[in-house]
Amino acid sequence: MDLINILIITLSLLPFLVMRMTKKFILFAIIALFAIFLHGIFLFGYQILYFLLIIYVVSTIVELVSLKTRFNCFGVKYSYNLNHSFFIKMNLLGVYPIEISFAWVILKYISFNTAFLISQAFLPSPIFVIFLTPLILVSQDLIIDPVAVNVAKMWEWEKGTKYFGIPWQNFLGWYLVGFISSLIFSFVDTGRVVSFSYLFILPVLFYALLLQNVNLILKLDKTKTILGLLPGIFWTFLGTVSLIVIYLRQI
Repeated sequence: MDLINILIITLSLLPFLVMRMTKKFILFAIIALFAIFLHGIFLFGYQILYFLLIIYVVSTIVELVSLKTRFNCFGVKYSYNLNHSFFIKMNLLGVYPIEISFAWVILKYISFNTAFLISQAFLPSPIFVIFLTPLILVSQDLIIDPVAVNVAKMWEWEKGTKYFGIPWQNFLGWYLVGFISSLIFSFVDTGRVVSFSYLFILPVLFYALLLQNVNLILKLDKTKTILGLLPGIFWTFLGTVSLIVIYLRQI
């Protein structure tokens, strides 16, 4: 493992330490995005920056359209708690915290890397990655949304389903955001085959770390929490297996 790998791994772990010490997501996001830039450029080249920009633009537009117009991409009316300590006092059009788009970029990049690993190990196809990435993204929201709504009170839905009060259309909206950004990026990235790198461990590890939030909703409904957790466990397991498969091919 060379110095660059060590540097990127260190920077990638630093956001979690900062978040634990300061409780400020904006600091977490800034450091995490910087680490993602380095991680992405090292593994995929500079064109990965187009992908990150596409995610930011698509997610911001979709959220603002949903919040400010009758065309709601998430199906049900919702609103953010702009006074929440999680957000700094900066928002777009008075309804949308800037941190949310940063979160979209981080979560989508993790999903893309996991989908890319699985594709490289079992079915090398850009089309497969386009459809799989948003599916993995949705599995993250099966945990994120229940925590944000029921525990952290960061946003609220006008009406929802029995799954922690989250409307099913929301998950369709998450898939839509993930799919659109992946599809647009496919016209920039013509597909690639990569060799094993220890840096691919990081997205799978981060995905697994996101699942630790289940403790916050487990006491609300154990059965629903376990059901919501299963897809995340599956993708974490498959991502890990994919890493091993790619490594064994190389030796």
